[in-house]
Amino acid sequence: MLSRLALIALAGCAPAAASPGGDVLRLLSGDATTIEADWTAREGGHRFAVVRDGAPVRPAISDHHAFGARGLAFEVPTDTSGHKQRVEYKLLEAAAPDGLHFDNARYIGFAFQLAAKPAPFLGSAIFCQAWQGFPYGPPVSLKLVTDDKPPYRIKLAIRDTATGPDSKNPDIELWSDRRIDPGAWHTFLLYLEPRVTGTGHIKLWIDREKVVDWSGPFGYDPAKVKGAYAGLDLKTGIYQPDANNGHTFYFDQIVVTTTYEAAASALGWVGAGSAR
Repeated sequence: MLSRLALIALAGCAPAAASPGGDVLRLLSGDATTIEADWTAREGGHRFAVVRDGAPVRPAISDHHAFGARGLAFEVPTDTSGHKQRVEYKLLEAAAPDGLHFDNARYIGFAFQLAAKPAPFLGSAIFCQAWQGFPYGPPVSLKLVTDDKPPYRIKLAIRDTATGPDSKNPDIELWSDRRIDPGAWHTFLLYLEPRVTGTGHIKLWIDREKVVDWSGPFGYDPAKVKGAYAGLDLKTGIYQPDANNGHTFYFDQIVVTTTYEAAASALGWVGAGSAR
């Protein structure tokens, strides 16, 4: 069965042109992205810091693409020792004036593909996260979980004051489903409105279908957790924190915005406003 992204492509509905500025805060399109010798990425006048651990492969501009002519590839090797294997880009840092803080909200959208014929997942593999500082587990994570057959299960999880920041303690599952077929593109849009107390808000759309609309606190109080940021870094890539086989993830049209309409337009969603 064709994904909704494939149907959109067949209908000739390409994403609207997007560039940083206005409602679009950051963009990694693949087509206009430059990857430097130090692995950092540049596009639209912005530099994207890289986070790496273990022995990952340098991120690459890839012929695998959902839109345009190029996408981005991230790859980590097999490591059954339990050592972390990671390569991610910081799309928007908590320290940035326009970053995600505990008094605002941001949308992060992207097209995602799991490479064909993947090895079994022996543990989790995070492909998008909102992170609040070392050495703490991410307050929000989107990840593939232990699985050995398609469609592979993905999970949206949070951490808060109740779970604490220690990643050895279980996170809180907001949603999970068997969604990912290797070699197929899917579009994701994640809305984050973090609040340590009171009501925060998280929404998730996949291929334009809203699958999560949740309210509650998430994140850590920086006044009580030493070293925790007063905001959240937004990151995409691949992070396998435990023993796992090697995997390759492809991304395209990674965008951070202040509005649903800007993010949905960048992802080529037709009649975007009606799905909000």
